[in-house]
Amino acid sequence: ANVVDTARVLADTRGVTIEDVARITTLNANDLFALHPEAERDVRITYKIRNSLYLNITNRCSNHCTFCAKFKSYTVKGHYLRLSEEPTEAELFRAIGPNPHEYDEIVFCGYGEPLIRLDLVKSIGLRLKKMGCKIRIDTDGLANLFHGKNVLPELKFVDTISVSLNAPNSKVYQEIIRTPFGDDAYPAILFFLREAKKHIAKVVASAVSVPGVDMEACRKVAEDDIGVLFRVREYNRVG
Repeated sequence: ANVVDTARVLADTRGVTIEDVARITTLNANDLFALHPEAERDVRITYKIRNSLYLNITNRCSNHCTFCAKFKSYTVKGHYLRLSEEPTEAELFRAIGPNPHEYDEIVFCGYGEPLIRLDLVKSIGLRLKKMGCKIRIDTDGLANLFHGKNVLPELKFVDTISVSLNAPNSKVYQEIIRTPFGDDAYPAILFFLREAKKHIAKVVASAVSVPGVDMEACRKVAEDDIGVLFRVREYNRVG
């Protein structure tokens, strides 16, 4: 009984479900005590956290963020996300199952930048939208630079987009994100956020609370300068 009560408290404290706590603690125990050392990890191309279903479509990412958890572990809330190959649309729909509308939302998010696979996101997203699903994308906001065009008009089916702002200016962004796009990156994110407002109902700029980064300054950029919502993501906590 004490174990169950403790699990409930943990779930409430961390904002997750009892199911999430059970999965996380099982994985942690297996890793700590090597309970099944011979077992291969079950790589997830879809994974559930709370009542949202996440689609893990790529591990590719342009950036090399100093705080990215995948440099230590490819697990998120007990799900292992390191892909040996990128899933196809057919594989993803088999994993999604027959009733995706029962989830609060379907989220394109994993240890990679989903909009690198723009055509796949559009194809799957439009199909899911027709099935009555709410669609969210978590992105670094650099898709326009990656694809060499403004991709936002192609994402009108999206209900919510969360864009990783992560810094109040270009200098700080370069220091913590280490993007190959250099000085073009930060202005491109600001443009992406402004364009997103024209096509997507809910636009959120987020920032990881990396020590030394001014969250209030980030908030002012998002809310005052651009006019979008702002969310602080806790440092060293994913999912």
